[in-house]
Amino acid sequence: MNLADAYQTVSLSAALLERLQQAHADLASRPGFAEEKAWLAAAVERVMSARARVGSLGDRVMRLPELEALRGDHQERLQQLAVDAVEKLQAGITFHGGPRHPLLEAVFGKLKLPLARRAAQAEFQRFAADLEKKLDSAYARRMLAEAALAAVQPAVEEVRAGFGAWRGALSSEPLPEAEARALRDELEALARDLELPCRQARLLAEAALSPVKGLYEASGLGARTRRRSGQATEGTPA
Repeated sequence: MNLADAYQTVSLSAALLERLQQAHADLASRPGFAEEKAWLAAAVERVMSARARVGSLGDRVMRLPELEALRGDHQERLQQLAVDAVEKLQAGITFHGGPRHPLLEAVFGKLKLPLARRAAQAEFQRFAADLEKKLDSAYARRMLAEAALAAVQPAVEEVRAGFGAWRGALSSEPLPEAEARALRDELEALARDLELPCRQARLLAEAALSPVKGLYEASGLGARTRRRSGQATEGTPA
């Protein structure tokens, strides 16, 4: 398994987990199927446990020269996640402070989030810097310190972390060889450890969903993707 394939294995495991969780929720809404629901729960737990070591590895390995071709897609994903965090913060302020809270106008008044999702690198950099400047203003800090908005503090930190992760992915500084070697070893070992539980989880899911006609096919768990090396493999699109 080359490094690109190893990265794809780790990435696909995240997509697999999401689809397993959705399939579990879909089956849970139906009466009966007690054994099948237990199988799906076991499949979810198997992949979740196997992914416990992933952490920030997906971001850290992007600095490896072997994965340079994947950096554009990775940065795009981080950009979407950062905008998701901004939308979550906006919704949180609206929910806890009300739709007319003055902080909404002060921070989000002229922002166009749909455009931010499609923005080029330089444009998104300006978008992030402008939003951070507004959040760091004395006025915003005073508003965010209100008891009514205490619950949105985690969302503020999520926005900062999202922008930080996006900027980190732009780094072109080469890795020291010792660090690069350690990252390669970590990625390859994790990918190997993920293959069996992911394969077992798909089999459990197929067995669990098969009593309901069309449910397994609708779940997307049986889709096939293609490795960059050209080898077809079972999985879900990242």
